Amino acid sequence: MKKYLSLLLAVFIAFGAVSFASASNAPADAPQSLHAQGDPIVIGSKDFTEQQFLGYIILVALEANGYAVEDQIGLGGTAVARAALENGEIDVYPNYTATAALQSLPALGFEIDPEIAKDAYRSYAAVSSLDAAYNDLVWLEPAPANNTYTMAVTREFSEANGITDFVQLAEWINAGNDVRLISNEEFTTRDDALVTFEDTYGFEISRDNIESLPGAVTSSAHQQLASGEGGYNIAVAYGTDGTLAALDLVALADPLGAQPVYQPTPVFRGEVLRSNPEIADILNPIFRTFDVATLQEWNTNAALGQEGEAQSIKDVARAYLVENGFISE
Repeated sequence: MKKYLSLLLAVFIAFGAVSFASASNAPADAPQSLHAQGDPIVIGSKDFTEQQFLGYIILVALEANGYAVEDQIGLGGTAVARAALENGEIDVYPNYTATAALQSLPALGFEIDPEIAKDAYRSYAAVSSLDAAYNDLVWLEPAPANNTYTMAVTREFSEANGITDFVQLAEWINAGNDVRLISNEEFTTRDDALVTFEDTYGFEISRDNIESLPGAVTSSAHQQLASGEGGYNIAVAYGTDGTLAALDLVALADPLGAQPVYQPTPVFRGEVLRSNPEIADILNPIFRTFDVATLQEWNTNAALGQEGEAQSIKDVARAYLVENGFISE
């Protein structure tokens, strides 16, 4: 039977039974740590640019502080990365609060009120408490950025049709105009993505008019939209996608608050942090700097190469850490 998490229970867990912000809190029956100091810390991520950038932020920061690390960045979609963390195949990856609230934890039998996922504080309190208590997974401090789902259009399309938000998009679609969406599999299949926009704003995009690319990558969709390839006039996007600014695309506003809050946060297996508690002090200050504007800028650097140079995403992550004084050259 699914366990229904009401606001009252979320608050109770957050302030009573579980101290979700502390790496030292583990389930009462948690085994003694099998992860010794000095063992490689396996860093994973999902397979789109921001995830890889944040994964390498974690990897480079830990490596610069003397930790042995193993690179498993770019594993795949949410289900793949989350399963790898739960199964101990990786030790950490940068998860998102609403992804855990609406996808990962419900898959384990917890039904979280979708309205909780739209509130940054309550969402973090719920997912961090449940993951600590039931899965021995510890959420560090979330970044202030909200990488929520949206959709994007070219500036030319936006100006020609007067579309800058989902209310206007719905009016345009419901007037009988032909919409062609270039997307990815997760956006079209997850209950908290395209379906939520359709339900909130009262429109529907025929699935025959959607091209779904494999994985969670959005940059390929943005490039096809900007180039006009395939005749698409709208594309899936995340709020902090770097390619939006780089390709002069317009991210549609969500005035009715259809989407939950997706704050990127390092999530560790509990035994790793119990063996290495100082990791929180290394990563928390870094993730505090990731607001929307910062992530958009550095996602652009990661996607296109910093300052026009062909740099790897790992190089861009290192440059960020050096430029902001977190590590030395």
